[in-house]
Amino acid sequence: MNKILAFLLFIIPGTQAVVAQTIPCTDTAKLNTKLKAIRDVDQNSRAQFIKVMAENNPQKTKELALQMKATDKENQQFVGGLLDTCGWPKGLSAENNHTIFLVIDHGEIPFMNKYFPYVKQQADLGVVPKSDLATIQDRVLLRNGKKQVYGTQTFKAGAVVNVWPVDNIDGLAERRKAMGLEPMDEYLEAVKKAYHAEVTWDKSLTVENAQQKTGKKL
Repeated sequence: MNKILAFLLFIIPGTQAVVAQTIPCTDTAKLNTKLKAIRDVDQNSRAQFIKVMAENNPQKTKELALQMKATDKENQQFVGGLLDTCGWPKGLSAENNHTIFLVIDHGEIPFMNKYFPYVKQQADLGVVPKSDLATIQDRVLLRNGKKQVYGTQTFKAGAVVNVWPVDNIDGLAERRKAMGLEPMDEYLEAVKKAYHAEVTWDKSLTVENAQQKTGKKL
């Protein structure tokens, strides 16, 4: 479920300011505690949001999107301050290394662009799974109006969840395997169960058509 929640897209744009780091860089215990709290809020808010989306309640969906955006901003302020001051802390639990990825993955484009190199570095070191790197790379491409590479990103248009356009579909299965991602058919089935919605993958879909379906140019 956590991987699916990481792929939730198209929340209302906003900006965030990075604040000073308040926990000492070497206090691993306090950092783990703080990051676990951030993770719990992040994942719980997205689980609730997906549930409301499935109920097709536009007003409640909008309210939760705004609440989630505010929470994401607070999380990004902490993680941005942490990375600016300490770099990627050593000694974190695997779960909390993933938490840092989640917060970056849920940021706006300037935030993602700034901290993407941190995720890549940690993935190269084996601290962060390659699947996380693939996910955030696809998200950056999507948000810049480009085709994704690994097929990790979806968007909802009406009651249907769609796969964002993928570049070089013929090589997709091999690329996903190299990054530790499940086969595409298994992923689509997981998305279907997570969103309780119809899932479609139109392999001929263009970025322009996808943007039209979302009602916005990203």
